[in-house]
Amino acid sequence: MQKFKNDVSDGWLISQLLKFFKNIITYWEKDITDSDFFSIFSNANLTNIQEAKSVIGKHFKASELIKNTSVVARFVNDDIDENEGVPSINKMDFPLHILDELITEVWNVNKSFQKRCRNMLLEWSDLIVKNNICECDIKDPMELRFKAACDFLNLDEIEKEVLLYSLVREFTCFDDFPSVNLKGSNILQMFYAMAIDCSSSDVGRALSSAGRLSRYGVLDSEGDFIPENSIRLFFADGDADMLAGRFFSNVNLTDTLPLDFYGKLAEEHSEFLINLIKASNNDKGLNILFYGAPGTGKTSFVKTLARELERSLYQINQGEQYPQKFRVSPENRMCGIRICNERIPKESSIMLIDEADQLLRTNASSFDSFESLIGGSKTEKGVINSILDEIRIPTIWISNTAASELDDSVRRRFDYSIKFEELNSVQRKAIWINNVKKHNLEGIISQSMCEVFSEKYLTNAGGISLVLDNVKRMNATAENVEGMIEKLMVPHCELMEISKKDEKILPAKDYSLEGLNIKGNIPLDRIVSAVKKFRAEKDFNIDSDRPRMNLLLWGPPGTGKTEFVKYLGSALNAKVSVKMGSDLLSCYVGKSEKNIKHAFQRAEEENAILFLDEIDGLVQDRSNAARSWEVTQVNELLHQMENFKGVMIAATNFMDNLDRAIMRRFTFKLQFDYLENAGKRLFFEKMFKTSLTEAELKRLSQINNLTPGDYRTVRQSLYYLGEDSLKNDIRLSELEKECSLKKCEKQHFIGF
Repeated sequence: MQKFKNDVSDGWLISQLLKFFKNIITYWEKDITDSDFFSIFSNANLTNIQEAKSVIGKHFKASELIKNTSVVARFVNDDIDENEGVPSINKMDFPLHILDELITEVWNVNKSFQKRCRNMLLEWSDLIVKNNICECDIKDPMELRFKAACDFLNLDEIEKEVLLYSLVREFTCFDDFPSVNLKGSNILQMFYAMAIDCSSSDVGRALSSAGRLSRYGVLDSEGDFIPENSIRLFFADGDADMLAGRFFSNVNLTDTLPLDFYGKLAEEHSEFLINLIKASNNDKGLNILFYGAPGTGKTSFVKTLARELERSLYQINQGEQYPQKFRVSPENRMCGIRICNERIPKESSIMLIDEADQLLRTNASSFDSFESLIGGSKTEKGVINSILDEIRIPTIWISNTAASELDDSVRRRFDYSIKFEELNSVQRKAIWINNVKKHNLEGIISQSMCEVFSEKYLTNAGGISLVLDNVKRMNATAENVEGMIEKLMVPHCELMEISKKDEKILPAKDYSLEGLNIKGNIPLDRIVSAVKKFRAEKDFNIDSDRPRMNLLLWGPPGTGKTEFVKYLGSALNAKVSVKMGSDLLSCYVGKSEKNIKHAFQRAEEENAILFLDEIDGLVQDRSNAARSWEVTQVNELLHQMENFKGVMIAATNFMDNLDRAIMRRFTFKLQFDYLENAGKRLFFEKMFKTSLTEAELKRLSQINNLTPGDYRTVRQSLYYLGEDSLKNDIRLSELEKECSLKKCEKQHFIGF
């Protein structure tokens, strides 16, 4: 039994405990085998031994107790006076701690003794309350919390009494019921019914899964507090004024971004979403899912929608407000959703459930056992589905989990959804500009600097805001701000394992279209002009049958294919997005197709030239495919090429390996071949910054299979070898060696 003190902080609990105790013994008529049930009367803080003897003496004679109990007989002495049949109980020397055992034995003697014992205990209970409850104007803290919780949960009278009885049991250790051999599932309800003086069916209703106490996660089916429930922790140590804040909070929309900040996202979804939320009615709520890559603006977009709709935004808390007092488990958050759903006004509110991954990933997955081993957490599918069905307020759920990881029964309950892709450079630039404005740093960070940062650092909105917070705090100046941002951003990107963006892809310093050996009737400079014209017209719907701009570059390695793409990007001042087969292919079925689709989408969003290098690894002839996924990934690539609105360039060294269907999807097909004599001379003199004698020219013309890449390789190998290596004779010898190695290209070896 918990020790009680005679002060205001315990008085209310004591009075409630004794109220329930009196109700139980009023109705209970069977034996009681566990003396702990009466332990309140042997508590030294509540009972005075002389008062206890006086109460016992009013109802029982010493001789009766000596005869019918084994406890009192142990403390009998010769001074007991039996004159006129009144025992001298006060003269018996027995200690306080045996009172619970004594009462148990007296209760169990017979029906007559039980009735007298009941009357004795009722009188004794009133005496304890009188002696221990302070009459003062100060309200008991636990009483204030209880009233606040009942109002907050909107409990009816029976639910209040059930909660109060559980509260007494939880915080006074009064959880010992009479130990009797009764069978049946309603025993618990029966004791609750006796304690709060109501019917068992009323108790059953209050503790049912449909009742508020269960739905809000306060009590389990046996009336016990769920250990980490926020209401229980509130009773243990809480401020009544902060009860609602333990579950949800009103989001400040002061610094919300404007709708046009979201560009294409707003164009495609905002108007429809706003109308959808306005059209929601009282009969059925609205569940909307924002999912996809983290840090892509999902939460801020919700805030913008709320402001556009002029609605209050209520966020289900995750526990940051009270990190030392309680943790918010998925179960507690689900209770918070139910509470918020019933408390906030529907017509003027939106509910936000951020970081909903654990809630939405149910235990229906076949990976459950693995999840448990690595500490994963999921929710019961039935519970989360019930919550989704109960929603009566427009609710937006935010998750970083892929849609494929959510159970079908969960997904189909969302009325609308938006997939947020990773930020592209255009979106990052807008985030930089808006955050610079938000931090009042426009005077030292220009929009052109924002564009550079958006290309250089691939971080999300949170990382950008964090860095600018520190820039503001350190009072950066126009002279040192760029260096300060780099000093802050580089370690942030390393910590978050964000790769630093490569510098703009530029062609080699000595690269030239002149001298290349391109097979075909259209010169490269005209190809460049065609691509430039296409990009200039790409935003205009000139013709529904407008030709695509897909280019195929093929030929031996080193003939200038990749350098041409770099040159084209530089000439058009266009970003080049380079993807190798290794970037797109995945060992997981279906993942390669998604990667291919994503590469085209991202290039279109960023208005970039998409360059698929070594495309033969992606589109090998389907007639040779041994597995179905080898066919589907080719089909996906062909589909994306067919519908791509930007410039796509593919390069391959193995033309014969390509699927035949891909050829008709290329607007231009350019064969890059080995250099002819004029090209050999041009690249030699340009790369080595020298001139050739007639004899040297003749020797150079006799070197077969030369490519621009060979010159670069030789130049690099001779760079650190001193003045002797700068002679044309040595350069020609190295070129001859380089080309002699190509004789082995068509041979196939086994092993090393």
